[in-house]
Amino acid sequence: MKRVVLLCLVLAACKSSLGENCQVNEDCDSNLICSASTNTCQNPGGANPIDASPVPDAPVDAPPDAP
Repeated sequence: MKRVVLLCLVLAACKSSLGENCQVNEDCDSNLICSASTNTCQNPGGANPIDASPVPDAPVDAPPDAP
């Protein structure tokens, strides 16, 4: 039983590296943050930016407005 408790404590103390699973920032190494969209440790500051701009699925079929 003591071995199980010791193993749990050792595993709980480990920090996740880049690309590994996480739930909160404290799960990651000190220079990484936990990305909520992927639940993985990532570099802070836009190393993996999310491109949320819409992609048009059809050409514009109306003429531009008059000036």
